[in-house]
Amino acid sequence: VDPVSVPTGAGAREIIDLGNPVLNLQKIESPQASIHACAQRYGSQAVRSIFEKLAEREEAAAFEVIDLSDNNIGDAGIAHLSEGLAGNANLKKLILPRARFGAGGFKALGGLLAATPNLKELVASSNICDAEGISGEFCFGLSENTSLQSLVISACRIGDAGAAALLKGPLKRHPSLEHVSLSYNRLESAVAASVNEMLAANKVLRFLDLKGNSLGPAGAEALLKGLEANGGNLQKLGLAQNCIRLQGARALSKHFMSPQGATLDYLDLRHNNVTYYGLCDLRNGILGRPMDGPEGWMLLYGARQLLLNAH
Repeated sequence: VDPVSVPTGAGAREIIDLGNPVLNLQKIESPQASIHACAQRYGSQAVRSIFEKLAEREEAAAFEVIDLSDNNIGDAGIAHLSEGLAGNANLKKLILPRARFGAGGFKALGGLLAATPNLKELVASSNICDAEGISGEFCFGLSENTSLQSLVISACRIGDAGAAALLKGPLKRHPSLEHVSLSYNRLESAVAASVNEMLAANKVLRFLDLKGNSLGPAGAEALLKGLEANGGNLQKLGLAQNCIRLQGARALSKHFMSPQGATLDYLDLRHNNVTYYGLCDLRNGILGRPMDGPEGWMLLYGARQLLLNAH
């Protein structure tokens, strides 16, 4: 145990244990407390103070997991975090959703990715950075990283341009990333070309989550080229809430049921405006799971799962 006192956003001070392998500042202790109130508890000053205390002791941070979710960390806090963790071999998991940082924070995360040799998981969802935050330093840092296994950049509004920078850059050749989520990022049909280029080159990725975007029927059909070029290395694909309609759902269902798609063990096509009649057509035809069968939204083929509904 190595307790130190750090400042809070409310002007008070709290005790943090620098010897604990888990630094968890997501503290919602009362059901009556709002997320906004919780976000004011810790900010960039708390992050800065933690690493200043470590520097005074001439010690590296012992944290293996850092969770700063739902705090007003901001770009300045992420910069302190990146500087304080440079070269740190202990950190394995960094959880930062809704930490209120933007493009500057993502650029700082690029430096952290390049300088933390054992980082396995990064969650940076719901921090609005646009394409500016992804291109440049973040992509470069990810390209220098060789340890990351899971990357979640959901609801960051990166758009097709930001996704293209990732998909045609570091994701195309990353040696260890097995899970990538780019959900809810305002991606449209044009992003399919970038996804296909990545899938053709990347044989390590196992789970790609693109739910909550707007690929549409054309984008869904275009993805078939990338899936075929991938050679069956991708095992899970999330395309829920993408407005792919019956046309896109039919094309992907055919792939799932084909010999080329046999290694795809999870395909999520829910909430794509397939319509009830379209659902009946797919289940009674291509999918071989009639509507009067026992299945609901989840259709099982041994250990494989296809999720599909009418809405």
